[in-house]
Amino acid sequence: MARDLNDTLIFVKVVEHGSFIAAARALRLPKTSVSRKVQELEERLGAQLLHRTTRKLGLTEAGAIYFEHCQQIARQLDEAESAVGQLQGGPRGWLRVTAPYSIGITWVAPLLGEFYALHPELRVELVLTQEPLDLIAKELDVGLRVGNLPDSNLAARRLSVFRTQVYASPLYVERYGEPQHPDELVRHRALAVHKSGMNGTYHWTLGDGTKVDDYRVDPILVANDPGPLISALLSGEGLMLASDVTIKPYAELGHVRRVLSGWTGPELDFNAVFPRGRVPSPKVRAFIDFLVDRLNFDADYMHVLCPDLCAQQQQQRTGKAFAAALAGTAAASVTSRPMPRRKPEPEAEPEPALEDG
Repeated sequence: MARDLNDTLIFVKVVEHGSFIAAARALRLPKTSVSRKVQELEERLGAQLLHRTTRKLGLTEAGAIYFEHCQQIARQLDEAESAVGQLQGGPRGWLRVTAPYSIGITWVAPLLGEFYALHPELRVELVLTQEPLDLIAKELDVGLRVGNLPDSNLAARRLSVFRTQVYASPLYVERYGEPQHPDELVRHRALAVHKSGMNGTYHWTLGDGTKVDDYRVDPILVANDPGPLISALLSGEGLMLASDVTIKPYAELGHVRRVLSGWTGPELDFNAVFPRGRVPSPKVRAFIDFLVDRLNFDADYMHVLCPDLCAQQQQQRTGKAFAAALAGTAAASVTSRPMPRRKPEPEAEPEPALEDG
């Protein structure tokens, strides 16, 4: 039985994209050619692979089994071609990356010149959206995502952890005052990301080290991207629960500052994701390794945004180190000093113990 591997690969694309039209668009082929190739494949196998209806396509039992095996073959072919390309001069071709708007604009795009200098045969297509896209169906190589990863079909490499806090501009504090406790947030103007809504209300999750609770806020502006919220924050329009790395440049210049000192929001993982079970291609590995190296968000940001906490932690560390050093010096002195041969004297009053700090 003669085999045409192209028929099989076209079938895989049809299933991944969910329709003949979408697969034809991705393959840059006429829809009639794609449909005919799948039909020829079914005739060769002697089995129907797809349920065809006017609304959607569905896999038959035979189609599901065939797709499971053939999808692995298609991935291995892609990986083989990428490996050969690497031997012939390193990563090359187009790399399709999806990311939220703010991350793509603020962090990824400015670094692409440096990335191209390291990998001149690579080109990047950025697909910016706030919605998590299906990497396989959309033929995307890498996704950059913040927060939980419910999709078990994705493998992830963590790039950083974002810590969140409540911020205000000096202009807002002058106009509306500063909250002293999260219970007061409901009486303040909030700038909220739309995902924080619960049952028609909005809440911020905050903790003080002893407890974590949801506190209701009353937003005057809701957006699906931090960009417009930051603009409103700088204009003094409201309070914002935001990641430290996002606010850092404005905090360094004094345009915003932290409020509700001692209360912090959730920690959010920042991950690069790619399909699970697929060996990352050289271009994917090159891009993710580059981001790990260049997006070093953790360096000294706490000293700018949380000087009170940093000073306290530094004081604790210094006090403990100083006490330990004194204790070590005293112990060394006792063990190295020769015992004098003289009459016993009354025991001296004990000296006060050293305290940390």
